[in-house]
Amino acid sequence: MYLNLRGSSAAEISGELNSVLGDNAPSDATIYLWIAEFQRGRKSTEDEHHSGCPVDVCTDENVRRVNDMITTDRRLTVIYVAACLKLSYGTTHHFITNALGFNRVCV
Repeated sequence: MYLNLRGSSAAEISGELNSVLGDNAPSDATIYLWIAEFQRGRKSTEDEHHSGCPVDVCTDENVRRVNDMITTDRRLTVIYVAACLKLSYGTTHHFITNALGFNRVCV
């Protein structure tokens, strides 16, 4: 932000950050994005607070519910379990394969 307020160009800011941070310097695209954000009135490069609470579905209760459904009927599909429990396909698949250690077996 300081370099932007000082009136430095994007190329000058990029060169300055590359000389100080080396390989850890942000990309030119990130620098251009920051400059545009600062020109719109933003004051920091930190992430802004997002409204609402993050959805946290990876709970022991949800894993237990998935396990109960699978052990009751092993022929259920991931899509069906996800729909019944109102979870996403990816979350349900993660529970089944990673948290519970199940895998698909063809007979």
